[in-house]
Amino acid sequence: MKLIRSIQNADLTRQQQKIADYFVKNQNRVCTMSLIKVAREIGVSDASVVRFARAIGYKGFSDLKAELYENVTEDLSKTNVGEYDLSQRFDIQTERYKSLDLSVELTKLLLNNVERSLQQNSHDKYEKIADVLYGAKRVFLVGLRGAKGNALQFGRLLSYLMDDVHVVTNGEDEAVAQLQSLTDQDVVLSISYARYFKIDKVLAELFKRQSAFHCAITDSVSSPLAKSAELICLVETQHMAFSNSTVGTMAVLEYLLTLLCWKYSAEYQERLTERDRLLRSLREQEQ
Repeated sequence: MKLIRSIQNADLTRQQQKIADYFVKNQNRVCTMSLIKVAREIGVSDASVVRFARAIGYKGFSDLKAELYENVTEDLSKTNVGEYDLSQRFDIQTERYKSLDLSVELTKLLLNNVERSLQQNSHDKYEKIADVLYGAKRVFLVGLRGAKGNALQFGRLLSYLMDDVHVVTNGEDEAVAQLQSLTDQDVVLSISYARYFKIDKVLAELFKRQSAFHCAITDSVSSPLAKSAELICLVETQHMAFSNSTVGTMAVLEYLLTLLCWKYSAEYQERLTERDRLLRSLREQEQ
């Protein structure tokens, strides 16, 4: 990759090497971050990040960020197992991991998916998504195919806190029908992973034309739905079998749910107390 070659060929200071290590390890994340946020995470000034970019041959941070985005897009089509058919995925994964101890390595991989998914998105981003969800008149959770389970579970829990929660998990025609009349008071939270399908592009275009606020939870900034989103949460989906791992996504969704409960505890406590009262009354009648 050009970034790594440029770093290897440059004469960097100790601080610039620290910045280089961050960029190499967080290429996907940097595509969605501002200069100030990158500098803050590394613990340096924004000017230091700009000087680093120039030291390895770029005009500045924006030029470096643009190339990282191109690299992520190109690498995804070459290496992401999600792009292959199920039988091909199975062959690729068994060949890749056949020499490893499954009982040890699978645990490490799944724990890494959770840790990376939570850490590669800032707390500020989670806060913004929680605030947007809280302020929505209607929330639409979109999770087709492999993301269906995550959408259904999060939708079920979110409906305990909010009135107008809609889960969109059915086929293409039904998905478009449910989403074609969004307003600026609605929020869409979409979940998608490679292998991407035509419907993802259709929905992305639909969201662009409408005024609803769109948050995407996805495995890459190059995914179709990410391109139409105001906020993007990246998740890790690596697995040793033929499917995408969803444990990282569930961790992110649980983070959001917990954050909602903590930020707006008084209102949601009142709602849950009322729900418990109604259910208690119902059980008493049944007895």
